[in-house]
Amino acid sequence: MKIVILGNGISGITAARHIRKRSDDDITVISDETDLFFSRTALMYIYMGHMRFRDTQPYEPWFWEKNRIGLLRARIERIDFQQKTLFTAQGEGIAYDKLLLATGSRSNKFGWPGQDLEGVHGLYHYQDMEAMERHSAGLERAIVVGGGLIGVEMAEMFHSRGIAVTFLVREPDFWNIVLPPEESAMVSRHLREHHVDLRLGTERKEILPDAFGKKCGGGNQYRRNDCLRVCRPHRRRQPEYRFFEKHHP
Repeated sequence: MKIVILGNGISGITAARHIRKRSDDDITVISDETDLFFSRTALMYIYMGHMRFRDTQPYEPWFWEKNRIGLLRARIERIDFQQKTLFTAQGEGIAYDKLLLATGSRSNKFGWPGQDLEGVHGLYHYQDMEAMERHSAGLERAIVVGGGLIGVEMAEMFHSRGIAVTFLVREPDFWNIVLPPEESAMVSRHLREHHVDLRLGTERKEILPDAFGKKCGGGNQYRRNDCLRVCRPHRRRQPEYRFFEKHHP
């Protein structure tokens, strides 16, 4: 049996490992993000210079061949469920007997004007970190939207480069849906003590382009050479584990 797993994040790789433990089926993991599985939570440490990308890979390169888990770097544009075939961006067809969608999530946006401008990014994929690196050169101020764990991590990332940070949080206190009031206040106080411009109870209205239609700012209270990072809660593209199998009558 040929099993194809779409997505090489923690869900897809965990599935591949457990399928291998229980069977000798042919396993192929497809991803257009990176060649090898890496620890997504370590992206901030790459940006901050604490780790190299290869340091974030939990398995040695020989692990995949030894365990007979095939890896394919490709972008899947279409799935024909009747013919049980995946089609890459180059038009190549990949047949399967069972398909597992483990495509993870993406940063949530809310239809703000200008949300798709260059310089407006989330932080989930390796390419998001690359974009963050690319836009950090010469950056005076970053605006982080979203008061959760990823948002506060991004504030720390920019702060480590000496980039001023404005941190917009919709709630009246930082992460108050999880933290008790005392701890929420402590985190808010810590951010301000480290010169993060924390704006509680603040919503993003719009994102304005610069003269070249690329970089971004927002409304009239931020400079237009600001870089916006969207850190609202992620939404899943597909259920983390979902098998597709053709059933014969």
